[in-house]
Amino acid sequence: MPSKYDQDSTPGVKLLRLFRKLLADGRRHYQSDLAAEFQCSPQTIMRLTAEIESVIGANLETGLDCRRRWYRIASSHPNRLGLEYEELRYLAVCRDLAMPALPEPVRRRVDETLLQLSLHMAEQGFSDQPDVREPRFGFYSKGRIDYTPHQETLEQLLSAIRNHGVCRLLYKASGNKASKEHLFAPGRLISMNLTIYVLGALLTEDGAEVRHYTHLAVHRIQEIFRTKLVYSGTFPDAEQGTFGLPWHEPREFHIRFKAGRAADYVRERIWADRQTIETQPDGSVILHITTRSEPELMAWVRSFGEEACLLGRE
Repeated sequence: MPSKYDQDSTPGVKLLRLFRKLLADGRRHYQSDLAAEFQCSPQTIMRLTAEIESVIGANLETGLDCRRRWYRIASSHPNRLGLEYEELRYLAVCRDLAMPALPEPVRRRVDETLLQLSLHMAEQGFSDQPDVREPRFGFYSKGRIDYTPHQETLEQLLSAIRNHGVCRLLYKASGNKASKEHLFAPGRLISMNLTIYVLGALLTEDGAEVRHYTHLAVHRIQEIFRTKLVYSGTFPDAEQGTFGLPWHEPREFHIRFKAGRAADYVRERIWADRQTIETQPDGSVILHITTRSEPELMAWVRSFGEEACLLGRE
């Protein structure tokens, strides 16, 4: 029986491992066997294979054998990769973009996986082999957080999210001198400005009720461990593409930016999925934007000084 992978590995790592396993040969891999090997549910295998299919299309084959679902990667090439170098380049770009927020051990594993894919394709006679070892896409930031010391925290949170678990953690909020202990049910990890947050619910001490929903900065979690409690409630919708972190119901604001650098800066960017920008005859712009984070939006408007003016909200 093959050795089982760590049940607390991240979804991204499981996706790469499953992809690599399917790449190894062209035989049928049964869903139940994959679920047992990867220590996850059959539904998780279905989700992961759906993500692989979204990239390689019809090269991912599936079917039923005596009512058992199977998957395999088929290709006209003898290595049955179903992957071209263009896709490998895209994966390398995704690696480059994600690097600033990944812990060092995860970065190494991603690098190794991309390199192995590249070498495997070269061995099977593919030409124009790209060099995926050197980043081709640079990303610069003003003050990033090193998440290498927080990898265990991320793994604990991901495990709890998958299993609806409840964690007891020690958290030091920004500006506070002392840390506080919380009973916390994590719901989703999100990233904003290269900072990783966990959205979830702070619970009463017995875990029976929700005190309130909140987000915590992962790097400020000092200690964390899983409890035997299970969270059976729901979380507020944390839709992506909004301005700032979700705090309240959606609210629409109207902001004018003076002509010049401020107007150009705002016009050139997407601030939220729900936004419209109107250019005025004098060169200024009016941004109509929907947010669930009014404090963050107000702080952002104030950062422009006299170049921005709040016209109203709905």
